[in-house]
Amino acid sequence: MNADQLIASMTPEIYRNMRQAVELGKWGDGRIMQPEQKEICVEAMIRYEHLNNVPETERVGYVDMTNHRKKKAEKALADANEPQPIKIIK
Repeated sequence: MNADQLIASMTPEIYRNMRQAVELGKWGDGRIMQPEQKEICVEAMIRYEHLNNVPETERVGYVDMTNHRKKKAEKALADANEPQPIKIIK
């Protein structure tokens, strides 16, 4: 069985368990995940999400940039309204 066949045979339960293990850094039985295991699991989860059309907002590593941009713009506006110090150069 190659990697593609293995990913295609993953069930949603296996995916959820793998995702939880990566999030916690340990397997369900308490054993610590090795860095190589995390790397392989994350790749498998990404491939699983692609094959199963998981919505972008539910994928591993998704960052809501819309909210980030809004906060950044609000901060820039607040900073622009703050008094700016004047430097006098002699």
